[in-house]
Amino acid sequence: MILRSLELKSFGRFNDKTFEFRRGMNLVVGANEAGKSTMMASIPAVLFGLRDKQRYQPWGSQQGCQAVLQFESRQRNIRLERDVVTDQVDLFQYDGMYHLIDHFSAQIALSHYPEHYQHYAQLLRELLGISDEPLFRATQFAGQGDFPTTSDEFERFLRTILSGFTQGDSEMVLRSLKDDYDAVTSDNPWSGATVSPRELEVVHDALQEMAQRQQQSDELLAELEQVRQQIVALKGALAEDRQQLDEGLNYIAWIQQQWQIEAEVPEPEDNERGEVVDAGDGEDAMSSERQQLEQTLREAGIPVPVPEDLTRLLADADEVRHEMVALQSEMIPFRDRLQKVRHPDWKRPLLFMLLLIVAGQSTYFFAPQWALGAAIVAGLGAITGWGWFGCRFAKVKKACQGLQEKIAALEQRREQEQQRLTALDDEFEAMGIASSAVELVRIQKAFEQHRETLQRLAVLMEHEGEQGGAVATSEQTSVSDDAPSSEHLKPEDLPEAKNKLDALEQSIRNREADLLALVRHEAVLLGRLAEGEQDIRHREQLEQRLGVLEQRKQVLHCAIDVLQQSLEEFHTSSLQCFEKRIAKYLRKATQNKYSAIAIEQDFSARLKSRNGQWVALEQLSRGTMDAVCLAIRLGLSHFLTPGKTLPFFFDDALINLDGERLQESVTVLERLSADHQIILFSHDERLHKIAARRRWHVIALSERRSRNVTRNKEGAEDAGQLSFL
Repeated sequence: MILRSLELKSFGRFNDKTFEFRRGMNLVVGANEAGKSTMMASIPAVLFGLRDKQRYQPWGSQQGCQAVLQFESRQRNIRLERDVVTDQVDLFQYDGMYHLIDHFSAQIALSHYPEHYQHYAQLLRELLGISDEPLFRATQFAGQGDFPTTSDEFERFLRTILSGFTQGDSEMVLRSLKDDYDAVTSDNPWSGATVSPRELEVVHDALQEMAQRQQQSDELLAELEQVRQQIVALKGALAEDRQQLDEGLNYIAWIQQQWQIEAEVPEPEDNERGEVVDAGDGEDAMSSERQQLEQTLREAGIPVPVPEDLTRLLADADEVRHEMVALQSEMIPFRDRLQKVRHPDWKRPLLFMLLLIVAGQSTYFFAPQWALGAAIVAGLGAITGWGWFGCRFAKVKKACQGLQEKIAALEQRREQEQQRLTALDDEFEAMGIASSAVELVRIQKAFEQHRETLQRLAVLMEHEGEQGGAVATSEQTSVSDDAPSSEHLKPEDLPEAKNKLDALEQSIRNREADLLALVRHEAVLLGRLAEGEQDIRHREQLEQRLGVLEQRKQVLHCAIDVLQQSLEEFHTSSLQCFEKRIAKYLRKATQNKYSAIAIEQDFSARLKSRNGQWVALEQLSRGTMDAVCLAIRLGLSHFLTPGKTLPFFFDDALINLDGERLQESVTVLERLSADHQIILFSHDERLHKIAARRRWHVIALSERRSRNVTRNKEGAEDAGQLSFL
């Protein structure tokens, strides 16, 4: 494929100007500011468009800035027209007889990608073999200073020329990925250096500390359960002891009364009067005792008269509170498990699918014959990845639903207990008792401590309800009937019985003190458990952050591994193929002086000489290095566009060479022009003379140069080739 002609219409300094080119060597010569750079810039402008549309539009001109490229090959001719201002593109395809085959017309801009851009890019790839502007400039264009002069410059040149489709940009991406990986974790498998803990380790350590606190909370729960069991057992023992104490006190009071009745011997005639007097005195004593007992109960916070249902209500309230605490303890493990459930991340299968797409595109560019197989493998991989994600998501969702159902059942039971507690609060308020938990606990403790007082008050109230005379008669009858027998205590046994009751009362006080200590310990444990519940939200945040960091670590690790494997594969397969393509042009450019090139991973290169020895770049001459650079560009072009031979454009690329090196570089270009069209843009008189002597196709841009060339023309074979003496 050669560039047959270039037409410029109101493009820069050219107005309706046509330039024709030929196969082989072409030279566009002219002084500075003659338009050489404008001509060279118009070629990619027609193919891909311009970002700075006003740069080449003539001042004061109302016409469109247009340019036309005419490409020619043996089987097909192409005419590509573009209005640089409006980005209107017309691409005509002709056969070998210039019969129109196809016509494409659309607005294709460089700054954005309209709907027809993919079709246009596909046409460029099919017809010219390349559709990317940076890659086109990097391979087919060479400007002043583009040829390296030292081995370091050559390595930079090689890295730059391969940038965009090989390791040039990949190394920067790889370093960036490793930096991101180091920012997440200090566990770096690619470096043996020891670094300080990163965020992942800090979050992991914080969660371990919280796990230890959670273990302590579990131990506190177990201890709380033991304390509650001890409280229940101690309450039962206290109830039995209090009952025995009450029975013993009542028995001693009764037996003493019987002894007093037996000791009294009243006069028969004065019996009735004496009983009345004793009854009146007894009533006064009982009334005073009753008032004292009621005052004691009021000071303890117990309402007087004591409601009949108070004991039951206090027991029910205590039972409801314990049940609610137990339900809360049961819900904590389920909530913890629900918080620890990790939902599958959709980013993994998406990243895997993107990697498959990148691998498929790379296969399409580097090995088109494997494109169909790669597409099938990519499709199966994507289906597998998303299938795994769906199964994992369904499993996690089912587990979450099970935990939520258990928590909902416990919440329902807790709501029922809360309703019971509300109903009990209403009953307490109806009795005139505050329904707060603290007040109820205080009343319950006071109620247990003053149980003897309550029983004594109940006895007094029963005595006050009886009739005076009937009571006295019945009492005499009962006294006579219930006279102590030999089975009851005797007066000499009374001190021992009182000592036993005192010991039992002291035991009850000790147990009450133990019970109070256990209740306080229970309150302390509940307070510590409440403090542990405050860490749940912080732990949830840390677990979410840990999940994000773990996923980022895995994704970065996977990306680094894939990129490194791709680079290794490139060096073992694609780069070797690329070296073979370069060697083909290297042999031609150096006349078989060097037959092969070896490119290392650091982009240093060596050449294989005729005697089989490998020569480093430092040992090469400048001319040989220029030949290697040209061979690399030609090899890269042939590697990227197999089956296509595009023209090469040089803009004063040889201007800084001395005479000897200029001759060597020109000789190399002439050898390579057998396969590729070479178009040089230069103002160098030396190159102009060489072109005239060697019968190149010369296009002179300045009028003075054209007149001088015409006067010195000798035996040119056609008007387009000049011979300069």
